[in-house]
Amino acid sequence: MPHPALQAALDARHDLGKYVSLNLRFLAPDADRVAQREALLADLTQTRRGPGGGVESAPEVWAACRGGLPAAAPEVLQVDAAMKHIQSSLPALLADRLDDDALAALAQAARGVTAALTALTRRLKDSP
Repeated sequence: MPHPALQAALDARHDLGKYVSLNLRFLAPDADRVAQREALLADLTQTRRGPGGGVESAPEVWAACRGGLPAAAPEVLQVDAAMKHIQSSLPALLADRLDDDALAALAQAARGVTAALTALTRRLKDSP
């Protein structure tokens, strides 16, 4: 059985890191604004889908995952910052009030969550 912090990181990487940028990964580099917004909507507002049809947003999934992780880990602090940006941008994303630069920044935040959780998992696996 992995160390509890490693298990929490593995769970966070799977439950959040895998899905917070899933649709973004399949976008062409020159995808139009509509496609980028739709990918972000799916990734950030329907991050986890339950068997009963319920959905959770990226910030909701992060809130559920965060507790078992090392609070002062730089990767966790990176995800905290990204989630703060995502949370504050969700109303404008839902209302289609984000310009191209804001959409790009939101996509970068989502990708940053994936990268940070992958790095955290890797670091915890490699630590004694």
